[in-house]
Amino acid sequence: MTEREPGKLEPSEPVHPLVTKRHRLSSEWFYEFCAKYGVDYPDEATPEQEAEYQAGLDSIYARIREEAAAEKAQQDD
Repeated sequence: MTEREPGKLEPSEPVHPLVTKRHRLSSEWFYEFCAKYGVDYPDEATPEQEAEYQAGLDSIYARIREEAAAEKAQQDD
């Protein structure tokens, strides 16, 4: 058994790099959006701005799905 830092959680399974990338991109988009419109959360923006936020997230998720599909296709070859 190895020692770990107090309070540091160890993942039970390895995290796929695309999951990490999705979280990083989503977080970056969140902060960029909030700074752009001067809000703390996207639901404080106008409905049009919220739609822009959702479209940005949809784009990120679509990109990650495409990368995952390409990775899977490459593994199947």
